[in-house]
Amino acid sequence: MKFISLTSMIVSVAVMAGVATAYNPIGQSCDTPGGFGCSQDASVNGGNAFIYECASTDQFVYVAGCGCPTCCEATTGGAFCT
Repeated sequence: MKFISLTSMIVSVAVMAGVATAYNPIGQSCDTPGGFGCSQDASVNGGNAFIYECASTDQFVYVAGCGCPTCCEATTGGAFCT
């Protein structure tokens, strides 16, 4: 029984990790206008990474799509496709 419980926990953690990396903030509220970020979600940009911004309307907006699922980098100077 302990083996089944441990297996269930491992599967649950793996599923939660997948949810954490695939995120679509577009349209959600934000509180730092002018801030940029990177994300990746199957429903946006064909599953490839994309750049989003916290607009002056206090909502995240789509800025640009990148060419692959992992080729976006967010820095203190902004977000860039790599």
